[in-house]
Amino acid sequence: MLQMLRMLVGLSIFAGHWSEPYFGQMWPQGQIAIDIFFMIEGFLSMRFLSQPAVVGAGWRRVVGDRIAHVYPIYAMALIAGFCSFAPLALKHAEGWTIANWVGAFFSGLVLMPVFSPRVYGSVFPLNPPSWAIVLELFGFAFLAALRVQGSPGRLVVLWVGAMSACLALGALWHDPNAGWSAAHYWGGWPRMILSFCGGALLWHLHRRHGTRGPTLPPTYVLAGFVGMHLPAIRFIGWPLLAFGVPVLVWSGAACARPAWLETIAGYARRNALAIYLLGYPVMMIWRYADTAFTMRPSFAESPAGFALVLGSLLAASVTVMRLQNNTVRVAPARP
Repeated sequence: MLQMLRMLVGLSIFAGHWSEPYFGQMWPQGQIAIDIFFMIEGFLSMRFLSQPAVVGAGWRRVVGDRIAHVYPIYAMALIAGFCSFAPLALKHAEGWTIANWVGAFFSGLVLMPVFSPRVYGSVFPLNPPSWAIVLELFGFAFLAALRVQGSPGRLVVLWVGAMSACLALGALWHDPNAGWSAAHYWGGWPRMILSFCGGALLWHLHRRHGTRGPTLPPTYVLAGFVGMHLPAIRFIGWPLLAFGVPVLVWSGAACARPAWLETIAGYARRNALAIYLLGYPVMMIWRYADTAFTMRPSFAESPAGFALVLGSLLAASVTVMRLQNNTVRVAPARP
């Protein structure tokens, strides 16, 4: 179920970005998807790092295998983003020039943020959602270095410190979605550590007490995932982060596993990362096609138009994963 939720995070972010010009803000709590993503990543990473074969491996090998698995997908998505912004750069539109277009590409290749006002101030302007993947890589490396498989006490200290930093920065900036923009980029680090360490702590608790809790149907977990995006209530984001996200991840780890869920989870395990990273470039390419071929706005915002774009995203993700599997022969660093 957690693999399916990882895929749904990418799809919810994609749907939110696509619908914004047509319907405004689709998800009142759209930022919660990133926190769900980080907590699931922390849970799965802790489970992987606790395997006996991984415990005995060197830190460099474990982290290197993870980078070798993620980076090719990240790089192909960056190239797609580079191509999608070519029309703006060539026309010197919306603040883009050839120089800053190429500069953003090479900065992205080395995982470095760009602090500029382009694309709403995103620190990865060619593919704004990729900031979370970059921080996830650092989070995985940090968790691997801590070696807390049998002693989660240090995770508790980190979690409390990150929670304090997130609350302080959230009150100062009035922004629960820190990390993606230049103005509040550094707040993304405690946000990542908070959810990542929270997910790792959940794994420790689930390993000891997971069999004692109720086993929910997966449809209840899916309803909870969607429901967490919808409350249009001020300040509800913090209770959702502190209580809702851990309950969702715990429920996803402990829910029933019917055959249909196993089938979808297998697809999600293979393609969730590509769906997440390719969503924004695919959207930008379709936006350019919409302008170039003067498609009717009514079609672009219709269910048929969204289905066409979503289908192209799923096809692109499968293609990218096949390219990655055919070119990189390194075992993935985490299932």
